[in-house]
Amino acid sequence: MEVEEYLKNKGMGYEQLSEGERKAISNFALIWTLFEAQLLDEAASAAKIVQKSLEWAGGSGIDDALIEDNLNYFKKRYVEDGGFGYRFHHLHIRKNDKEELVKEVLLGTENAQENKLACCLIIILRFRNNYFHGIKWAYQFQEQQENFERSCCLLTWCLDRYAH
Repeated sequence: MEVEEYLKNKGMGYEQLSEGERKAISNFALIWTLFEAQLLDEAASAAKIVQKSLEWAGGSGIDDALIEDNLNYFKKRYVEDGGFGYRFHHLHIRKNDKEELVKEVLLGTENAQENKLACCLIIILRFRNNYFHGIKWAYQFQEQQENFERSCCLLTWCLDRYAH
């Protein structure tokens, strides 16, 4: 069975995605599972991400430029007029997702590098949860390509830097 063909024929928006969008979605699914297996002990959570980010900062270090680039992208996407826009609310952050930490980093009131990395990875965790639990299908993956491409970049960097 050809899954791509099946999805194109279902009329749920997949057929309207560009080849780049489809590739970004597929790549994200693959790299996330490797990231979770290799670096989060097969059990992703915001608490685990915060713990690992602290360990990584004290060990192999953090690429400041990479983190700032991704963080600036997330700030532009989620912060509007000093508050949080509709896109932030569509992350569907849950109680155990360290929402206050994410908000403080996005607003610039928390600036520790390990927390900046954790914030970026928690947002990517939300992309993962929203994707694998079907929420992204509700709006047919619109405006998601850069989210998935940036996520893949940061996840592969973490794998290269921290996986043993």
